[in-house]
Amino acid sequence: MKSHPLFRRILAATLAAACSSPGLAAGAGAAPVPIVLKAAHLFDSVSGTLADPGVIVVVGDKIAALGRDATIPGNATVIDLGDATLLPGFIDAHVHLSAEAGESWYEDFFSAIMRFPAEQALYGAHYARLTLEAGFTTVRDVGSSDYIALGLRNAIKAGMIPGPRMLVSNYAVGSTGGHADQEPAPPQTIAPAGPRSRRRRSST
Repeated sequence: MKSHPLFRRILAATLAAACSSPGLAAGAGAAPVPIVLKAAHLFDSVSGTLADPGVIVVVGDKIAALGRDATIPGNATVIDLGDATLLPGFIDAHVHLSAEAGESWYEDFFSAIMRFPAEQALYGAHYARLTLEAGFTTVRDVGSSDYIALGLRNAIKAGMIPGPRMLVSNYAVGSTGGHADQEPAPPQTIAPAGPRSRRRRSST
């Protein structure tokens, strides 16, 4: 998955504005400088129509106003995106941000066995950023191992890494004998979980 050039342009301009703004440099209590995104169009998902031109006013981490009639504050940093269409963030209801399928299933299987959980979590942080840059602001992560999805969710929520809002199940939830039923026992009865060790509790 590649980063979208338009998103990189927005991100770079936003970071530049934040780093160079006297208001932000004055201290944590200073009012955030508004950021205005302008484009040729804005898709209104409520009415299903396009507004021309598209304007979004962002103050801090909140959208303060949008639409062609939105008032642009005098101290705002304006980012003109040209002939683009602004639209709400996408939602993906089935992801596994802790991993990504490659061209070889066997290589993926081997990597999953050999990587330490902390190492795989760093891959997950990379996938989370790419997902956000592709326009997905909320995802439903339906399964991971070693609490990686849970850790990603917490790190993103704390602002430590970029990524979409995550709704996680942590371990996959599925029907008996179904796609998610990959072990003969719940994960907590296997130490550690996964093909590296198949030790199980003694039945005696």
